[in-house]
Amino acid sequence: MKSINTNTILQIVALLFLVIIGYMTFSSGSKWDIIKSELDRARDELKISKETLVTTKSNLENSKREFQKMKAQKDLIIHKRDSLIFDFKKKNAKDWEELQRIKDSIKFINDKLARDRAIVDGLLGLNN
Repeated sequence: MKSINTNTILQIVALLFLVIIGYMTFSSGSKWDIIKSELDRARDELKISKETLVTTKSNLENSKREFQKMKAQKDLIIHKRDSLIFDFKKKNAKDWEELQRIKDSIKFINDKLARDRAIVDGLLGLNN
């Protein structure tokens, strides 16, 4: 018969003690209940966080759309103002070349104004 090494016996005994201690630690039902209740609480908090995140994301999208609408309306107002200024300059033009430059500028501004009106109408849902 072979002699059994002392280290092997000590390792088997240590492993046996670890198994017993592990069993005693995790066999207690109250500890599992505490762990389960903490996990349930964490799950509930995670669910609330997800709902808050979804709501915040929705609010952000709405704010983004409102910002785009306000920007388009601002651009429309600026182009209307420019158009009025050029109309005034056209009425007060002194020479033909200046009048032509103003006419070209007015055409450009009016084209831009028409595009911006279409964008604003689209954002506000006025296109039918």
